[in-house]
Amino acid sequence: MIIRPATLSDRDAVLSLAYAQAAKYPLLKRDAPKMNELFTDVVSAARHYSLVAEQNGEVKGVLLAFTVNNAWAQRQSCGVMLWVSEIPDAGAAMLRKFRDWIKSRRAIKVAGFAPDVDLDPRVWKLAERIGFQRHGGAYLLYN
Repeated sequence: MIIRPATLSDRDAVLSLAYAQAAKYPLLKRDAPKMNELFTDVVSAARHYSLVAEQNGEVKGVLLAFTVNNAWAQRQSCGVMLWVSEIPDAGAAMLRKFRDWIKSRRAIKVAGFAPDVDLDPRVWKLAERIGFQRHGGAYLLYN
């Protein structure tokens, strides 16, 4: 398994993983041009964060996070928009790398994710072990 920053050449593989997740939202119509644009932005801008996990040369996991000005407080917020892995332990490894990146970015005050689908409860325990705190339905990391 290799975990590395995502590149523009990973677009098709990452979007394939994203489309599989989008199927969990049958009432939403997928917007492929917008997804392409967002992927390009997250991979190209240093303020955002993107990782992929490879196995046997194929992208099988991804973590994408977007950084924005915080609407309610000083500094910035960084939200995970896509985090999925088909490789055992890669999801945890990517979340740890994300945590470490957040800790190195003083401009970011809070980061995390707010799952809106049912996930295995082990995911929440993993996030808490890595350092994210549960706040309502969100798992946040304060910096």
